[in-house]
Amino acid sequence: MTPWLLLAVPFAGALLSLLAWSRPREFKTGLLLTTAASFLSVIGTALAIGRLPSGMALLCLLPVAAFASLLGQPLHRDNRQAWLTTVLLLGIGLAAVSASNSSRSLWLSLLLIFLLSLLARSRHGSAPSPTWGLATYGAGAGAALVSAFAPAPLSAWAGLLVSLILIPLFPLQAGHVACLTRLPGSLPALLMLVLPGAGVTHLLTVLPAIPEPVRDAIGGWALVSMVYGSVRALAQPRPLSLLAHASLAFFSVFWWYVAISGILSSQAALFLSAVGLTTGGLYLGWYAVRVRHGDLDLRAIGGLVQPMPRFAGLFSLLALAALGFPPFGVFSGFIGMVLHPDVKLPGSFALVALAWLAASWYFLDLMQRLLFGKPRTDLRYKDVRETESAALALLLVLLAVLGVMPSKWFDAGTTAVPVPPSLESSAWNR
Repeated sequence: MTPWLLLAVPFAGALLSLLAWSRPREFKTGLLLTTAASFLSVIGTALAIGRLPSGMALLCLLPVAAFASLLGQPLHRDNRQAWLTTVLLLGIGLAAVSASNSSRSLWLSLLLIFLLSLLARSRHGSAPSPTWGLATYGAGAGAALVSAFAPAPLSAWAGLLVSLILIPLFPLQAGHVACLTRLPGSLPALLMLVLPGAGVTHLLTVLPAIPEPVRDAIGGWALVSMVYGSVRALAQPRPLSLLAHASLAFFSVFWWYVAISGILSSQAALFLSAVGLTTGGLYLGWYAVRVRHGDLDLRAIGGLVQPMPRFAGLFSLLALAALGFPPFGVFSGFIGMVLHPDVKLPGSFALVALAWLAASWYFLDLMQRLLFGKPRTDLRYKDVRETESAALALLLVLLAVLGVMPSKWFDAGTTAVPVPPSLESSAWNR
């Protein structure tokens, strides 16, 4: 019953908040209170059942990330649909992460169908066509249904495909790119945590059934995906496309680690959560610029450090967090992965180091182009509002907490599990 309980709070809060639809301030306040109630419901559920639900740390992060996503959106009537969608996505995401192994595939199918409907209705003239994104998420929704009802080993193969789409690996990143570049408001900031969180909890079920040759192939392909994402990020003139391909490179680091180690450690889950939060924070930072000046590329705007000092300070810290600077979570998660006692780093680690070097180039270039240089005289600069700066500061605090918290807090959702009977097959046993 845990998924249904966690789903009920956001949906009930969204329905009650609709009573204030014609009053944007009250409507947004009601949805913010709903996310706070969702956080309390996660804690209350854990206390009521007397144990930690699967993925407890991720479950606690999701409502806080939703709160920051809502808080970072300006108070405007046109944003009401994005606010409502954010809360609905929170409910489905909580259900997908907390679901049992037997029902998680159904929740993941619902999550991907929900994203399909959002992408099909999205309108964004400067963004790439969502056709491939729709096809990718459509395949993911179908694979989730196959994983729920098909016998082994087909269910395991389908489950692996779902995880590869939720935690994107080249060439399955089209849905991820479409979500970041096309969805309205700051909804993508929450998606960057919901999708990897749902993917990592599902991978926990599938990983024991993946034979070693398949893991080796995934590890080798993760290196290709890492290089592809880094090169594409270096060539992007628009911040959203840059963030999409940069996060693809970091998600590929996660897959490389899982493939070479054969385990899904708590450090890997921490690293994945930190990457999602950092990507969401950088998205929120650019969103604050975009609502003021439009969807410009990096060559058309700059010099924000003087007219927008609050934005400059917060955005530069987020960029440093994305680079893997301490004390933020990306750094501690990555260090915890490479120093894991059961992991011996192969020679392919050199490519991981090169991908990190490329990240230092495009993230610093993003920060330098936005913050420094000569301000344009034809633009009226206005610094971020208190709510926007509070949202960015909240994400920075979360990243700092992830950097110092014990990684064992993620153990409830990332410890190794035995192969379920439904996955047992002579073809899959070595």
